[in-house]
Amino acid sequence: MQGAGGEEPSKLCGLILRSQLIVLLKHKVFVELARSRLTQRKLQLKDFRDAYPRFPPIQSIHVSQDERECMMDLTEFMNATPYTVPLDTSLPRVFKLFRALGLRHLVVVDDVNRVVGLVTRKDLARYHLGRHGLEELQLAQT
Repeated sequence: MQGAGGEEPSKLCGLILRSQLIVLLKHKVFVELARSRLTQRKLQLKDFRDAYPRFPPIQSIHVSQDERECMMDLTEFMNATPYTVPLDTSLPRVFKLFRALGLRHLVVVDDVNRVVGLVTRKDLARYHLGRHGLEELQLAQT
């Protein structure tokens, strides 16, 4: 897996949810260079609570051409220590982690902590823990 520009993938720094990104874009929390100092609009927890549980769709967020050139510092909003599993983790183990911890997603990393994938709750929705271990559900095709 390569980075967006064809470079080697970076090590995992953290995880941020789509809903959080939408709130940040809605409130235009861009890092700006003002008088040789970086300044950033501060968000309150209330800004996230007000958007919950019906976060606006990404299509409703307007970002101008100039704003598309701006940066955001996600450090204070991301989870810096998301749950991760090594690349060779078994599917039953992943399934048990999701159930025991109530996870929505799980980052898959290689032996030097580079992100190689992401397992979501939806990925596991077609499995259940039966008498014979992890079994795939036969879903009707529509």
